[in-house]
Amino acid sequence: MAITRDVTRVNPVATARGTIQRNYQLTVYKVVLNNTGLAALASDAAAAQVTDAIGQICNIVQVKSDGTKIFVVADRHAMSVDKLAQEIAKVLDTGTFTVSGGVATLSDSNTVTVTEPTDLEGM
Repeated sequence: MAITRDVTRVNPVATARGTIQRNYQLTVYKVVLNNTGLAALASDAAAAQVTDAIGQICNIVQVKSDGTKIFVVADRHAMSVDKLAQEIAKVLDTGTFTVSGGVATLSDSNTVTVTEPTDLEGM
């Protein structure tokens, strides 16, 4: 005989398969560096400069082994795609850069793009 339980969801509401369910105020951010010029993490030392800088404001950080992506878990109430892009751009670029819509355009026209994925499988 199978045991069944009645469960009442209060927060969050049930989500569909293939969709991230956020149970706390944490979220995942995906950072894509176009991997040329200033937007390149060509060494472990360069990656460490970025992770040291954002480690103060992020819970979990991982740089992809080829340096083209950074995966971040952070407080979604204290962080935004623009804020994360800005913090990374500050490390990579000592010149003038702009940030809009999660994209930091560095002074050499290379980019750092931050998104908040809705699907972990596709990362």
